[in-house]
Amino acid sequence: MENFTGQHLLGRRQFLGLAAAVAAAAPAVLAGCGSSDTGTTSKDAQQDASYDISGKELTFVGDDAFAPYRYIEMQSDGSSKVVGLDIAIADEMASRLGFTYTFEPQEFAATLATVQSSDTSFTMAMSANEEREQTFDFTRGYYQPRVGVLTMGDEITTIDGLKGKSLACTTGTVQNKFITAVLPDADVHTYDGGDQCLQEVLAGRIDAYVCDGAEGQSMRDANPGLVLGLLDRADTTDYVGVYRLMAQKDAPFVTALDECIGDMLEDGTIDTYISQYVGPDFVWGDGGFSAAGTSTVGDSTGE
Repeated sequence: MENFTGQHLLGRRQFLGLAAAVAAAAPAVLAGCGSSDTGTTSKDAQQDASYDISGKELTFVGDDAFAPYRYIEMQSDGSSKVVGLDIAIADEMASRLGFTYTFEPQEFAATLATVQSSDTSFTMAMSANEEREQTFDFTRGYYQPRVGVLTMGDEITTIDGLKGKSLACTTGTVQNKFITAVLPDADVHTYDGGDQCLQEVLAGRIDAYVCDGAEGQSMRDANPGLVLGLLDRADTTDYVGVYRLMAQKDAPFVTALDECIGDMLEDGTIDTYISQYVGPDFVWGDGGFSAAGTSTVGDSTGE
């Protein structure tokens, strides 16, 4: 593993069936970041605001098989690197603020434990909830996810369409909590990672994988025969919060990253990355999300 502020070379596991993605073309780097709307949950925001992140080395932990947010892309020379929406945003923050970071691939459950025990680690694509806020700090949201349903049969776009089916979810994710809340009697099977859920659907052992919509889009594109349905945001908003950067409670660097995310939302950088890595249909645009809200506004569950 190597520390740097651009893309990161890794030799870890490859995402199942994932086609190579287009490499990121970084927007013009702006000098410095500073926004008056910090939006962190830190108890000592004034101290955080004075923290100089320049020159610091952080660790970004998270699943590297979570396309389009983080996934392994094979290079022509046989090497591999992690790319995706979260990597592009993290790289841009590192360039603007002058810090470096190492990406460390971990499964979802391990990620939570690592971030909780380290004041130099962070992860992304996380939703906030009251329980998590006791242990972690969050930036403002940078992406509004949609709930997807992957099947080998008919397209499912409503909650009613899930009734009577066997469902797979990644353990502890917002999709897992959503489906058990809206369909408490559903036949839900949980697995450690999205690739395991996908395998169960491909093998015909499970009817549907309830997943992050953008992750489902990547899986569908890489596996002929898969069908993706997207649930209406109106049916999921009460359960699916915006995605945020998450760090240990009172980690001193959170305010700086929160402010930088606010700047990147305001100047359109994040929407550009969303359009590139996820697609135009997922861009926040003028939907009331971009550059709006503080760290926990509107969230009711965590990923």
